[in-house]
Amino acid sequence: MSQKSCFDIDMGAVHVIEMKAPIEVIETSPVITPSPLSIFHQHLRQAEPVYAVLMELKEKGWKNSKGDEHFRYQRQRADTATGKAAAKFYQMMQVIGDEMQAATGALCQNNRSEDGVEILDLCMAPGGYTASALKYNPRARAIGITLPPDIGGHEVLLNSYRSTVLYHDITMFAKEFGVDEVPCTHPEHDSFSLERPLINQRFDFVICDGQVLRTHKRPEYRERTEANRLTSSQLILALQRIRHGGTLVILLHKIESLDTMELLYTFSQFSDIEVFKPVRKHAIRSTFYLIAKNVQPSVESAKVAVIAWKKAWWNATFGGEQGAGARRLGMDEKYAQAIIDSFGDRLTTLARPVWKIQADALSRTDFT
Repeated sequence: MSQKSCFDIDMGAVHVIEMKAPIEVIETSPVITPSPLSIFHQHLRQAEPVYAVLMELKEKGWKNSKGDEHFRYQRQRADTATGKAAAKFYQMMQVIGDEMQAATGALCQNNRSEDGVEILDLCMAPGGYTASALKYNPRARAIGITLPPDIGGHEVLLNSYRSTVLYHDITMFAKEFGVDEVPCTHPEHDSFSLERPLINQRFDFVICDGQVLRTHKRPEYRERTEANRLTSSQLILALQRIRHGGTLVILLHKIESLDTMELLYTFSQFSDIEVFKPVRKHAIRSTFYLIAKNVQPSVESAKVAVIAWKKAWWNATFGGEQGAGARRLGMDEKYAQAIIDSFGDRLTTLARPVWKIQADALSRTDFT
């Protein structure tokens, strides 16, 4: 609440006016300038009807406890999926893969190598997307890297002689991410790997759909930075293993968020991008997929992106006062405005079908 104070006109002023009552001055709070992102979002609500509808539905959902119950139940199912539940999750991923192929043609790759299409799935388990990719590429071979089940990873259900699985925490490949010597003071010094997996291989189709698992057994100090570490780890490894002209599929969230907008803008500089959101599964969530085709990993803009992701991984892993990871700093407002100015219109065009699918799905729930 602002405070009020009263005062008489200074008798030393040039003009003295007789007043019957003192002048009341209200102390106001400093003016807060809206951020570039908030201004952009306000513009979207006014200019994009489907976005306005989506936000209204989200706001209703946030106020309804049934929404919390729904997503809490979904999280519990994901965390404890075993047996038949895990098999359903695996099958669901293949349904999404089929829908993705029908909408974008991303999974069916032209043979770019003498030995057939090579597929890399980062954070593979349970393997449904790899299964779909193998179906659409009969001569393809796949390699997946995934979190070991004994530290909380999901089981890989894909059983194919054309697929190989490497079990590893993908965020711990220090040398791959530009660190030759792990600081001896780091609490997990001995857990990092100086291996560079699959260093001599290049892949036509790369999948990055890893998310932080609540079941992952990791030190508590990693909680606040794990999402950044996982994202940057996947992006670095993907760009350093994809073949020239290859296709990359990345699971993302909240297409209108600044971090996501920045990533889409970055990929637009060295690939042909489109986005895909499944209608049949996860439609009420903000998740969607970036489909980056004809990726050019050797051009300067791609190299600059990898350098930035390596810095992000280092900061989230070794930054901060304790040297055990720091949260990402907020984006500079001038840089944010530059992204919006350069990419805002394209983002809006890409996002419209994503917003509509989510809005249509939310409108059919009992908590909106």
